[in-house]
This record gives sequence, structure tokens and C-alpha cells, in this order.
Amino acid sequence: MQYAVTGREMKEYDEKTISRIGIPALVLMERAALETVRALLKEKEIFRTVLILAGTGNNGGDGLAVGRMLAAHGFQVTFFLVGDRERLSKETAHQRDILLNFGFSIQDKLENQEYDIVIDALFGIGLSREIGGEYCELVSQVNAMGRAGAFICSVDIPSGISADTGRIMGCAVRADMTVAFAFAKRGELLYPGRDYVGKLVVCDIGIPEVLAKRQKPETFFYEKEDIVKKLPPRTPWGNKGTFGKVLLIAGSRDMCGACILAGKSIFRTGAGMVKILSPECNREILQSALPEAILYSYQDMPEKEQICKSLEWADAIVAGPGIGTAKAAYELVYACIESGLPMTLDADALNLIGANHELAQLLQKRDGGNVVMTPHPGELSRLADMDINDYKQDRMGMIREVLGKYSCVIASKDAVTMVVDPKEKEWYINTSGNDGMAVAGSGDVLAGIIGALVAQKMPGFEAASLGVFLHGTAGDIACKVKGKYGMTAMDIIDQLPAAMGAEMGESVRK
Repeated sequence: MQYAVTGREMKEYDEKTISRIGIPALVLMERAALETVRALLKEKEIFRTVLILAGTGNNGGDGLAVGRMLAAHGFQVTFFLVGDRERLSKETAHQRDILLNFGFSIQDKLENQEYDIVIDALFGIGLSREIGGEYCELVSQVNAMGRAGAFICSVDIPSGISADTGRIMGCAVRADMTVAFAFAKRGELLYPGRDYVGKLVVCDIGIPEVLAKRQKPETFFYEKEDIVKKLPPRTPWGNKGTFGKVLLIAGSRDMCGACILAGKSIFRTGAGMVKILSPECNREILQSALPEAILYSYQDMPEKEQICKSLEWADAIVAGPGIGTAKAAYELVYACIESGLPMTLDADALNLIGANHELAQLLQKRDGGNVVMTPHPGELSRLADMDINDYKQDRMGMIREVLGKYSCVIASKDAVTMVVDPKEKEWYINTSGNDGMAVAGSGDVLAGIIGALVAQKMPGFEAASLGVFLHGTAGDIACKVKGKYGMTAMDIIDQLPAAMGAEMGESVRK
């Protein structure tokens, strides 16, 4: 697991390292430059000529130090300092003086020539206004160099990307690699900024670990090795009831596929038993496609006694995939919310809640920590009673709006899925997955994965965060096998065992 920070959080860690711990700012700058050079030297490409584009802030000082160290390795380095030299930060002025003492010249006009490497150190995490004028022209020149074959390396964050939101501040450098210092920046994980980062390398520059322990960053993301560490442990003497019983309420007329996809993903993620509540018209195909599942099918309306028995049997609920919004679906969702059982609400269950005041009120009375909601952008907008354009403008604000109404775990699905706990103390940003997963049924698979983890006694926020990462990892494996154009939701399910690790049981016992 790694943390991602906002610009404010990173500044606080820097300031505390300098003022409380006593590590000078120049030492941190030297460490940052050294790690950037190490990352560059690990690249296989053969580099000779380097252009350093430095701004007047500390990001520019990092860049100047990178250039000095690359020159010591034998590279031909051209230094270009942009902006009013009277406004250089203290540390950047110091780095400039070191270069002058070594005999380097620093240009104030960019020469028209080719370079193997361009170091982007124009703007750092403190950028708070739109880039325009000559700076935007310079960014355009950098991107043109990249298209012509130069390797673009951004220092800490690509210039022009908001460290907090990933928004493009007028224009932005498109990097081949970004070397982030101490932590990834939240904006580097969110689109559109994520598309400009290239290969993200996070390096240690000497920010003491104790500072992050005392005041944890609110945002984190998983890496592949975290899957086996975080999966629920398996008991060697367990039985099918030991590993969780999931009640799946899914499907309606002509929507049987949602049942099958969610049910299969529940089994593939380790749950021991699944019971499906679905209309009679789906019975035969469900018995054929999911012979492992228990099935209760009903005609027009499910019997209340059967609903009660099913709820008493279950450890967790997955409700919503393909159920529609008719009266039977309403009654089932109402009973699920009223039961108090841990549950994952997806698709039509969310649409019903967004459209019915009674369901919304009932959900608001629940313990939000054991309810996971998995809305896509349209469903999130309906839950917030806001316009989809509001989502595009301020997604995190809309998530907070829904949290204020329901206090549930929210897994906001999109190209980058975000999960937030009910008290908004932790945000998970997903880094796995690919656009081949943008296919019908992918959300049903995710709901099943999360539901299975909840049934195995994982708290809702942890289950949703790990479930999202596991879902994306399985999608990445499926992409290697099928390609982005040929993937289906079933391909994601087929790769869940591989995503969890073939030796998962052995690894967990160790």
C-alpha cells in the first residue's frame, strides 16, 4: 500500500521535516535530484543531450540540481531558467549559484535544437492558477519535443497538473516518466492528469516515516503484492458455511445475465455459498449456469416468509444487478435494508433508493460502515439529486454530497474508481484496470467481488477498496489474454483466481 497526498499535505510534511526534524530544505532537494537521476539512469534508452527547464520555485531548484548531477555523469546539459530571477526561491537561488560556481551557463532564451532528455521542472505542486501566455507556449514546445522523440521526465509532477484533482491548469506537459518525491500526488492518479504522468516512480527523499504515521495522508492506493496480504485468511478446517453465505438479489425478465455474472464472481472470490432470489423466468438458465447456487424463484411477487428465511440464512447481501424498479424489486430492497445485514447495493437498488423517499430514509438509519454503494456517474448523480455536469465539474464534491445523505461506504465507479469511508477519513484511489473493462456486466462482477469479501468478514470500506483493486487486476490479466477489444465481463471473472494468486492459501499461511 502506498499513500497519495494533496499539495497541502505534501507542504506540511516538507515543513515538519525541515522545522521539527531539522533536515535542511537543501538536503531534501539534493535527495530529490539524486533519486531523479537514479530513475533516469535505469531507463534503457541511450541519452546524451539534456535540457533542463526550471521555474523560479523549489521545483525549479530540483531541476537545476538534476542537471548538475547528470553533467557529472558525462551528459551534455543545457540549463534554461524561466521567469523573473529576482523571484527565485531561496533554495533555487542557491542551486543557481552552485551551477555558476561550477562554470555552467544558464540561458534565459530557449534555443531551437534537439535533445535526448527534457527535464520538466517548471511548476510543482504549488501551482494554483491557470498557465497562460509564454508559459503555455513553452509547455507546447516541450510536448512537441516529446512527439519528436525526446524523453520527457517531470520532476515531482508534470507542469500544469493540479496536485489535488488532476485537472489541467490551462495546459500541461505530457511526460514519459514522472519522479514523485516521498509520495504520489493525488492528481497523478486521477484523470485527466493521470494521462500526462507516464511511468510513475515514487522515491524516498528523506521525509521521516514517523510523520506519516502521526498524521496519515487521507488517500492511498494498492499495489499487486497487497492482494495476498489483504485477502481474508482461509481456515484449513473450515467448511462451505465458514467462508460466507451471500444472498444475491439480482435479475429480472430478460436480465438473467446480471445474476450469472454476480453469482460467479462471488464464488470466484472465495465465498462458500450463494443463494439467488430471482424471478421464475430465470430459473432454468440459472440452474444450468450456476449449479453451485441455491435458488429461490418467484412469480410476480416473492413471498415474505421466503424473504425472511433467506435473510436469516445469509451473512451478507448483494442486491441490485438487473432487478429493475418494479414493485417486487422495491419490496426486496426494502427488506434487505431493514434486515441490518452487511450489504452491497448496486445498479437498480441504487436507482430505487434515489427515486423513493421511504427507502432513502430507511437507509439513512443504517450503520453506514456495513453498507457499500457502488454507483456509476449517472447513479451517483441521481443519489445526490444533482446534474451529471456537476459530477464532471466536481466529482469529489458530489461523493461528499451522497456521503452526507447516507453515510455509507461509496465506491464511485469510473475510469479511476474512488472509494471513501462513511466518515471521509480515508479515500482509496484505484490504479488497476483498463478501458477494455468498459463493457456490459463489469459492474455486476465488481458487486459480486465486494459482496464475497464482506461475507468473509471484511469491513465494508476494506472490502470495497480491495474488491475494486482485485477487479481491475483481473481485468489487466484478461487484457493480456484477450486484448482490450475482445474482453467480456466473463473474462474478468475467469482471471480472478490468477489475480488473487495461484498460491494464495500457502502465502496467507506463511
